[in-house]
Amino acid sequence: MAKNEYGNANGGQTYIPFQENIYVETLPFRPLERPNPELPEFEMKPEFLERGYILTMQCQHFIPDVTPEMMDWWWANMEKGYYLWAPGSHKRFSWVKEPWKYGMQDSAHMISESLAPGVPVFGGSGIQINRLHLDMFPFTTHLEHVLVEGIVNRLGEFVDGNVHMWEAVEGGIVHVTADFCNTRISEPPEFVLEDPNAKGKIDMAEESKMHSEYEASRFPIFLPKLYELWKGHPDPSQNVQVDLRVRDTDDGGIEYIAENGPVVLNKK
Repeated sequence: MAKNEYGNANGGQTYIPFQENIYVETLPFRPLERPNPELPEFEMKPEFLERGYILTMQCQHFIPDVTPEMMDWWWANMEKGYYLWAPGSHKRFSWVKEPWKYGMQDSAHMISESLAPGVPVFGGSGIQINRLHLDMFPFTTHLEHVLVEGIVNRLGEFVDGNVHMWEAVEGGIVHVTADFCNTRISEPPEFVLEDPNAKGKIDMAEESKMHSEYEASRFPIFLPKLYELWKGHPDPSQNVQVDLRVRDTDDGGIEYIAENGPVVLNKK
């Protein structure tokens, strides 16, 4: 796993070391309403189950006043609002591989966060979250827009992942967050090796679900305003544009309809 010293393209000032800053209160929030009608539960593909992958959490929301384009933009520009996404919980953000430089599917970021006041920072000094190609999408069905992320151990084995899916409905979007993990890894990820008391997603399923509810509840509060502030900003390396819509492929998978590659500058 790559190391990062939180240099360029980070989320802004924060207290370091993170483990001393775990008693900040989170903001009161009300979980978002569920889609109406609710979406069917997403099921894992047989080939993922055969590999020893299991689904550990899924939750779905109706997010008012947010468009699919806003959500696409968010995942490529997270440094602009990471602390607004889960105030009191999110401790640090930095791009390890920026989307403008590496393209969306090959980008990666590092995070540190506490899932609740007083709970040690998940991942200690940081966890590298890798954007995954869509051959790692584990479900039999999907929504119109998809993002898959995950972490690996020192051996390069997939450890666990997170899927975000969303699509437009009247008044906003429906949004799904789901976690899945590999039960057959040879060793835990590096952050667990460094801290024997650290827990993985299987052990933190309930905390992870509540944290996802907190994050989702924040989207209608900050994202429309943030998106509008950056709308029309002319530098594509600072205001990264992506299209995370997907389509089905002949082999039963999915692919992005857009390349979402590195930014190509207009050199006159």
